[in-house]
Amino acid sequence: LRGADPTDPRQNVDAGARYLTELLRKYFNDPYQVRKAVAAYNAGPAAVDRYNGIPPYPETVAYVERVIRQWQKK
Repeated sequence: LRGADPTDPRQNVDAGARYLTELLRKYFNDPYQVRKAVAAYNAGPAAVDRYNGIPPYPETVAYVERVIRQWQKK
């Protein structure tokens, strides 16, 4: 997000959390809300919207699966 210093860990974490919150709100009414938000965090919301889901980018597919696996462990 604008205004955050990427070299400052606190600002970086705060900005990332705020961005993920925005993405979760964007996909709020979607049954795949979390997966789409995580994919958008990685590949950008335009790519998620273009493919109406997780874009077929190997890096993004792997990222989403890794994040979801970790989230489900909690």
